[in-house]
Amino acid sequence: MNLLNPQSMQLKAILCCCLLFCSTQLLAQEAPAPAVCVNEESPCITAPDCTSCVTEINYWVVSSRCCIQKSKCCCPCCEFDVYHSGEDGCVTESTFDTMTQAIDPNAPICIMVHGSFVKWESALTDAYNTYFWLRNAAPKTPLNVIFFTWPSDDLKTKILPIDVNILGKQAEYNGHYLARLISELPPHHQISLLGHSHGARTVSSALHLIGGGSVQGVSLSECGIQICCRCRHFRAVFAAAAINHNWLNPGQRYGCALNCTDCLVNLRNKKDRILLFYPVLAPISRRALARTGFTWLDRRALGDEVDRVHDIDVSECVGAGHMFPNYYSHPEIAETIMPAIYFRQ
Repeated sequence: MNLLNPQSMQLKAILCCCLLFCSTQLLAQEAPAPAVCVNEESPCITAPDCTSCVTEINYWVVSSRCCIQKSKCCCPCCEFDVYHSGEDGCVTESTFDTMTQAIDPNAPICIMVHGSFVKWESALTDAYNTYFWLRNAAPKTPLNVIFFTWPSDDLKTKILPIDVNILGKQAEYNGHYLARLISELPPHHQISLLGHSHGARTVSSALHLIGGGSVQGVSLSECGIQICCRCRHFRAVFAAAAINHNWLNPGQRYGCALNCTDCLVNLRNKKDRILLFYPVLAPISRRALARTGFTWLDRRALGDEVDRVHDIDVSECVGAGHMFPNYYSHPEIAETIMPAIYFRQ
């Protein structure tokens, strides 16, 4: 079939419209009703009715939501908003210095990054639940937990394919802020990074910058930021990763991301309904890493670095779900990624 003839173009347009409608409906169905009593003035969440091995609530929320989200040929710079968790399920405003001074020097740091279409209230709910999900996997092992939140609910056009692409680039841009956050944390800490959906793009962007690459025309060295790969160890876990399956290959968009990464665990879900539409909603895109995993061609392109990447199939566990509650509702997934998060092996 000639894809350039009018009939084929019309069929493709109809297909895109159908996929747009279906994906919009799926997003609406997937988005969980946040169990929150939260606003910017009183950021509290309702604690879930469950038993937990972890009794202490101690995590931090670092926000770039008030930072500029686009620039050309200049170094992204912003003063983060910082919050600390409380025993009552609320987070209170704090400072970056307070956070760095409170970090346990004998424990690794885990930074979690959410995906797109996550409002402030939902980000706090996910942070609370993810904290217990991670900590219950190894309750007797100390871990510093930071949740990095970015303005992923800032919809410019209300047209899904366009907004998905805008938010994808915004997630990538926030890789600069994530790398800056890492550079300002106490030195010599092991750092694990957990990215969901477009959050995996933020993590990939940050690791690419740390590995010596540039993002949207700007590198860390141009910004006067230095992160010593030999002084830190990095590990990453991707859930529902909304990035092209080949972007971590050498010479590709985030081809330097594995330069400083000990290992990267990709939670593969062949049943993810949202990412089924990824190649259509994001022009000039290949299939999403979350659905395909690292393909045979990717593994060949990675060469000696192939031993650093690992696919773990969670399709039967997670099913067709895409949103992060579909992951943190399964303790067995946290137990599976525990070695990467806690640097246990």
